Amino acid sequence: MRWPDEAESAGGGHPCGSVAHHLDDPLASIRFLAHLETLKVAPREQWPALDGALLAEAREAARHLDDTGRRWGWVLYGLGREQHAYALVVRLLADPATRDIGADLAREACHGWRAAPVELLPPLVRLCGQGISPAMAGALTTASISAAAMRAHGALMATIPFTPYPRARRPSGNPPPYDSATAAAALRARPVDTGRLRHAPEIFGALLDTGPLTFRQAAQLYNLTFKRPGRMQAVCAPMWLRHAGPTALARLLALMTPHLGDYGIGEYYSEGLARMGRHAMPALPSLTALIDRRTRIPVNDSTRDGETMLDERLLAAAIDARRAILADAAP
Repeated sequence: MRWPDEAESAGGGHPCGSVAHHLDDPLASIRFLAHLETLKVAPREQWPALDGALLAEAREAARHLDDTGRRWGWVLYGLGREQHAYALVVRLLADPATRDIGADLAREACHGWRAAPVELLPPLVRLCGQGISPAMAGALTTASISAAAMRAHGALMATIPFTPYPRARRPSGNPPPYDSATAAAALRARPVDTGRLRHAPEIFGALLDTGPLTFRQAAQLYNLTFKRPGRMQAVCAPMWLRHAGPTALARLLALMTPHLGDYGIGEYYSEGLARMGRHAMPALPSLTALIDRRTRIPVNDSTRDGETMLDERLLAAAIDARRAILADAAP
């Protein structure tokens, strides 16, 4: 296909002038992409006409363009046209000739908007028919990543011969039991400026259960908590709160809340806030802002489904943290 290279190189990314001569191209796929590029920068009043042109070209364009639905979804996401994307998916799915385009667009919507799987799983399942095409399987796979969608429509998914997206589970291992003696011995074996410590919550928890930390132990905990962002900081912050008391809370929350949306370590910070319980009430606005996002958190993974799963994990951790904080604060 000659279009993408031309479209991206001409006009410095502003397609209005550069693609106008493609709107009457003999190939429907070229006309479709020209309308799509025009839609990216068109004023709102032109959207209905361009939407109609895209629908008119979609069936023929798909014969020569494998990723019609995916490209369409990218543009609609960039324009923030969430509800239009859902309505368009349903319309495309209803026509067998454009069903795969609708499935690809649905998958792209699920990658972009958190509510998309809940909205789109029912029409996807209803229109599977007797067989599930690769495009439909891809859309169902992506939609099934959503915990909210599976809670709402899991029974419906069970009516078709399809296996939902497998959920990765974090390795679970029981930490060795610590008392004050074994915990103190573990810290003595580590330098004061240590940056890592396995089972830090259990070790410092055992010591704090029996009395205050020694100066050396407190220095170790301080370094673990404040030296650098990461999992260790997140798991040690509740321990420092136990040691230093409420006067340290504002400083700890200032360290923790900026990392809640970090796809590598955000889960640990949410879990740390959950362990702080009612003391973490000032962090609720940050947690709620993450939970209430309509679009997925930008993350970096090798696949779009992997990125969607990372957003789902951050969302689940934030929901659990908010629930734990509110439960601890309740009378």
